[in-house]
Amino acid sequence: MKLYTSHRAPNPRRVRWVMAEKGIEDVELIEIDILTGEHKTAEYRARVGVPHVPALELDDGTTISESVAIGRYLEALHPEPNLFGRDAREQAVIEMWTRRCEFYLANPIMLSVRHSHPALAALEAVQMPQLADYNRLAA
Repeated sequence: MKLYTSHRAPNPRRVRWVMAEKGIEDVELIEIDILTGEHKTAEYRARVGVPHVPALELDDGTTISESVAIGRYLEALHPEPNLFGRDAREQAVIEMWTRRCEFYLANPIMLSVRHSHPALAALEAVQMPQLADYNRLAA
Protein backbone atom coordinates (compact mmCIF):
# COMPACT_ATOMS: atom_id res chain seq x y z
CA MET A 1 0.00 0.00 0.00
CA LYS A 2 0.97 3.62 -0.54
CA LEU A 3 -0.11 6.59 1.53
CA TYR A 4 -0.08 9.92 -0.30
CA THR A 5 0.60 12.33 2.51
CA SER A 6 1.84 15.82 3.31
CA HIS A 7 3.72 16.81 6.44
CA ARG A 8 2.10 20.25 6.10
CA ALA A 9 -1.51 19.08 6.38
CA PRO A 10 -3.44 17.88 9.45
CA ASN A 11 -5.59 15.15 7.86
CA PRO A 12 -2.68 13.03 6.65
CA ARG A 13 -1.21 13.41 10.15
CA ARG A 14 -4.36 11.77 11.53
CA VAL A 15 -3.72 8.71 9.33
CA ARG A 16 -0.06 8.59 10.34
CA TRP A 17 -1.17 8.68 14.02
CA VAL A 18 -3.45 5.69 13.43
CA MET A 19 -0.58 3.87 11.74
CA ALA A 20 1.78 4.71 14.62
CA GLU A 21 -0.70 3.59 17.29
CA LYS A 22 -1.23 0.30 15.47
CA GLY A 23 2.45 -0.22 14.65
CA ILE A 24 1.78 -0.26 10.90
CA GLU A 25 5.12 0.18 9.15
CA ASP A 26 4.62 -1.58 5.81
CA VAL A 27 2.89 1.32 4.04
CA GLU A 28 5.00 3.35 1.63
CA LEU A 29 4.72 7.08 2.39
CA ILE A 30 4.68 9.33 -0.67
CA GLU A 31 5.09 13.01 0.20
CA ILE A 32 2.88 15.35 -1.82
CA ASP A 33 3.89 19.01 -1.91
CA ILE A 34 0.59 20.82 -1.54
CA LEU A 35 2.19 24.27 -1.63
CA THR A 36 3.33 23.68 -5.21
CA GLY A 37 -0.04 22.17 -6.15
CA GLU A 38 1.19 18.61 -6.65
CA HIS A 39 -2.18 17.38 -5.34
CA LYS A 40 -3.93 19.29 -8.15
CA THR A 41 -2.08 17.68 -11.05
CA ALA A 42 -4.00 15.63 -13.61
CA GLU A 43 -1.97 12.54 -12.67
CA TYR A 44 -2.77 12.83 -8.96
CA ARG A 45 -6.47 13.60 -9.55
CA ALA A 46 -6.73 10.63 -11.93
CA ARG A 47 -5.39 8.39 -9.16
CA VAL A 48 -7.31 9.89 -6.21
CA GLY A 49 -10.34 11.57 -7.78
CA VAL A 50 -10.03 14.77 -5.74
CA PRO A 51 -7.21 17.23 -5.08
CA HIS A 52 -6.84 16.26 -1.41
CA VAL A 53 -4.47 14.40 0.86
CA PRO A 54 -4.36 11.85 2.36
CA ALA A 55 -5.09 9.03 -0.04
CA LEU A 56 -4.34 5.35 0.50
CA GLU A 57 -3.64 3.34 -2.64
CA LEU A 58 -4.19 -0.37 -2.09
CA ASP A 59 -2.15 -3.06 -3.79
CA ASP A 60 -5.06 -3.77 -6.19
CA GLY A 61 -5.12 -0.11 -7.34
CA THR A 62 -8.17 0.93 -5.29
CA THR A 63 -7.67 4.36 -3.77
CA ILE A 64 -9.35 5.46 -0.54
CA SER A 65 -9.34 9.12 0.41
CA GLU A 66 -10.59 10.89 3.55
CA SER A 67 -8.67 10.35 6.76
CA VAL A 68 -11.46 8.72 8.76
CA ALA A 69 -12.26 6.27 5.95
CA ILE A 70 -8.57 5.34 5.73
CA GLY A 71 -8.41 4.97 9.51
CA ARG A 72 -11.43 2.67 9.52
CA TYR A 73 -9.88 0.58 6.74
CA LEU A 74 -6.64 0.24 8.69
CA GLU A 75 -8.66 -0.61 11.82
CA ALA A 76 -10.36 -3.46 9.94
CA LEU A 77 -6.97 -4.82 8.85
CA HIS A 78 -5.34 -4.29 12.26
CA PRO A 79 -8.07 -4.45 14.93
CA GLU A 80 -5.69 -4.02 17.88
CA PRO A 81 -5.29 -1.71 19.54
CA ASN A 82 -8.88 -0.74 18.94
CA LEU A 83 -9.27 2.95 18.07
CA PHE A 84 -12.79 3.17 16.62
CA GLY A 85 -14.88 1.30 19.21
CA ARG A 86 -15.71 -2.32 19.96
CA ASP A 87 -19.52 -2.16 20.00
CA ALA A 88 -22.30 0.06 18.62
CA ARG A 89 -22.36 2.40 21.65
CA GLU A 90 -18.59 2.88 21.78
CA GLN A 91 -18.39 3.40 18.01
CA ALA A 92 -21.17 6.00 18.14
CA VAL A 93 -19.57 7.92 21.01
CA ILE A 94 -16.17 7.94 19.26
CA GLU A 95 -17.80 9.06 16.01
CA MET A 96 -19.72 11.80 17.85
CA TRP A 97 -16.56 13.23 19.42
CA THR A 98 -14.62 12.89 16.16
CA ARG A 99 -17.27 14.85 14.27
CA ARG A 100 -17.54 17.49 17.02
CA CYS A 101 -13.79 18.02 16.94
CA GLU A 102 -13.82 18.29 13.14
CA PHE A 103 -16.84 20.59 12.77
CA TYR A 104 -16.41 22.86 15.77
CA LEU A 105 -12.65 23.04 16.22
CA ALA A 106 -10.45 21.59 13.46
CA ASN A 107 -12.29 23.05 10.45
CA PRO A 108 -12.55 26.59 11.88
CA ILE A 109 -8.87 26.53 12.90
CA MET A 110 -7.87 25.22 9.47
CA LEU A 111 -9.88 27.91 7.66
CA SER A 112 -8.51 30.60 9.93
CA VAL A 113 -4.92 29.58 9.24
CA ARG A 114 -5.42 29.00 5.50
CA HIS A 115 -6.94 32.46 5.10
CA SER A 116 -4.42 34.33 7.24
CA HIS A 117 -0.98 32.74 6.90
CA PRO A 118 1.01 34.12 3.94
CA ALA A 119 2.64 30.76 3.18
CA LEU A 120 -0.76 29.16 2.67
CA ALA A 121 -1.99 31.66 0.10
CA ALA A 122 -1.02 29.09 -2.53
CA LEU A 123 -3.83 26.83 -1.29
CA GLU A 124 -6.61 29.37 -1.80
CA ALA A 125 -7.85 31.13 -4.93
CA VAL A 126 -8.11 34.27 -2.77
CA GLN A 127 -7.26 34.56 0.92
CA MET A 128 -10.09 36.20 2.81
CA PRO A 129 -8.98 37.79 6.11
CA GLN A 130 -12.61 38.24 7.21
CA LEU A 131 -13.14 34.47 6.83
CA ALA A 132 -10.02 33.90 8.94
CA ASP A 133 -11.33 36.25 11.64
CA TYR A 134 -14.79 34.65 11.69
CA ASN A 135 -13.40 31.14 11.97
CA ARG A 136 -10.88 32.14 14.65
CA LEU A 137 -13.82 33.35 16.76
CA ALA A 138 -15.87 30.24 15.96
CA ALA A 139 -13.06 27.97 17.16
